[in-house]
Amino acid sequence: MFSGKRVLILEGGGFKTSFTAGVLDAFMLYGYRNFDVVVAVSGGALAGSYYLANQFGDYYNSMKDFCKDPNFISFSKAFSEGLINVNFFHDIAEQNFPFNKENALKSMSDKSFFIVLTHTNSGKTHYLQPNSENWIDMTIATSTIPMLTKGVHLVDNEKYSDGGISDPIPIKWVMQQNPSKVLLVRTTHSKFKPSLVKPEYIVAKMINANEKIKKSVENFQSKVKESTDIADILDKDGIIEQIMPDKALNTNIFTNSIQSIVLDYRNGIEAGVNYLYKTLNNNVS
Repeated sequence: MFSGKRVLILEGGGFKTSFTAGVLDAFMLYGYRNFDVVVAVSGGALAGSYYLANQFGDYYNSMKDFCKDPNFISFSKAFSEGLINVNFFHDIAEQNFPFNKENALKSMSDKSFFIVLTHTNSGKTHYLQPNSENWIDMTIATSTIPMLTKGVHLVDNEKYSDGGISDPIPIKWVMQQNPSKVLLVRTTHSKFKPSLVKPEYIVAKMINANEKIKKSVENFQSKVKESTDIADILDKDGIIEQIMPDKALNTNIFTNSIQSIVLDYRNGIEAGVNYLYKTLNNNVS
């Protein structure tokens, strides 16, 4: 499906995608759109949407707005509607930093955009292309995590959850499509190891979901590690390229620190510029 095509993969990670926002804003500054396909998960799908719409700074600024607004994070609703009000994304996309869907759709005239979702009933990973009617719903759905958010969102009358539950870094799926070039933008740092403390294990025992999704939630860190190991091997062999932080980011899946968002965004800008400097100089030589 991707034979001969250049693919950009965007990992998710909630507010950690401040780093991704920086990378993509650096690309926009330089007018760099040297990709045929974008494949994105969770917060990466939000960042990718604004990138395709050529909206410099809007995703970064929207995250700072999320962080400040008391309606976005509510600890009192963690066991009912979810800790994070993911529907707030819709308000941001429509009001504060309007997502220019028309520009994004125009950019897709010569590109493809795949958003990674987990089908709530089957637990299977779906890689779907948004259209004018369901684009916002897909970005909300791929950010719906059990307990952290409401956990489920409808897209075309089907229930979906965060794509990161079943495929947090879709490197295997992308490589199966036989691309000619792959750039993976990671929010998982280069020295990542699964933690001994596993809150997702507790969440898996408490959520109302089918066994496949519960198992995927329980094994989330292992899935991330498996994907990063594959990516690192492919990178070492010169098959793919990666942009990633060299240590844990200041942000996490959620944060109440604007300073952390700013620092990670600046790190992303630097990483994006460094990648472009290397890439563009190599192309000239």
